[in-house]
Amino acid sequence: MIKNLPIRVILRITFLINCILKFCYFHKSWKTAVVVPIYKQGKNAQIPDSYLTIGLLSSLSQLAETIILNRLEAETENKLIPFQFGFREGLIRMTEHIREGFNNHADTAAVFIDIAKAFDRVWIDGLSYKMHKLEIPIQLTLLTQSYLKNRNFTVRVGKELSTPRTTEAGVVQGSRLGSHCFNIFITDICQMPNTQLALFADDTAIMCTGPDKTSNVANLNKHLAELEKWLIRWKIKINVDKCQAIYFTRARKLPPTPQIIPTTHTIGCRN
Repeated sequence: MIKNLPIRVILRITFLINCILKFCYFHKSWKTAVVVPIYKQGKNAQIPDSYLTIGLLSSLSQLAETIILNRLEAETENKLIPFQFGFREGLIRMTEHIREGFNNHADTAAVFIDIAKAFDRVWIDGLSYKMHKLEIPIQLTLLTQSYLKNRNFTVRVGKELSTPRTTEAGVVQGSRLGSHCFNIFITDICQMPNTQLALFADDTAIMCTGPDKTSNVANLNKHLAELEKWLIRWKIKINVDKCQAIYFTRARKLPPTPQIIPTTHTIGCRN
């Protein structure tokens, strides 16, 4: 534990971190992660997509990351989109929204969108641009950019390590700073007046509540069309096969099926 180190060592670590903050430079030796693949139960073990990946970093790297994160959170307070929730909180809010619609004799059309390899696809230069638009101090933007660019990783399976590789894009999955950078990257996601957004990490739900089924689906499709433009601009892809449209209604008749991005694909809409 770092807190149990001798005071002279802690002072040297403090000096190093102060240099990182002063010169906006995150040393490459602190940017090497050991990636551990975690098998998704029930998937084909021979396919790479059947594994989640978690990056393990050194304690000193995590300490510096926490300090950067604290400063970044202070600068972005009240600047990020207000529709980002933890999974449990988001589920409760959605349930309450749907129940409120039923109480007002209205249905809710919803599309759940899964972003493909969300943390791995964050465009770092695009993130820096968005930090500038949020008026985050240039020193903090440059430091975050230094933290994210030219990262190395090795994959550990059992006791074996792969040769090092360099990442060209993305944020560190499993790190708090990486998650916050992802939240900054998607904070300008398109919003529409007749729909509601709910974001759970890399999953997005778009909802429309009203008494008219046709209007609900039409409003969803308008939002999806605008979302497609936003996704293309910021180099984000979605897992079409993992997306789902659900129509929450007390009626028996299934409404028209909404289209999912890209517009050449359609997903089934179920009650």
